[in-house]
Amino acid sequence: MWLLIMILLNTVPGLEKITVLNTFATSEECQSERNRVGFEMAAAYPYERDFIIACRLNPKHSS
Repeated sequence: MWLLIMILLNTVPGLEKITVLNTFATSEECQSERNRVGFEMAAAYPYERDFIIACRLNPKHSS
């Protein structure tokens, strides 16, 4: 299982450093959504560079 996550690069009181946005069965599905979300976030917040949108394999389901 693949996780689409947002990683905050700065500490924000009351927010988790890593937030799971969605889950996917395949890397390709996750990457496609990562691209979509990443482009929309970049358009909405063009000067904000304090987060990363990424796909990661869920270590609990990697076997």
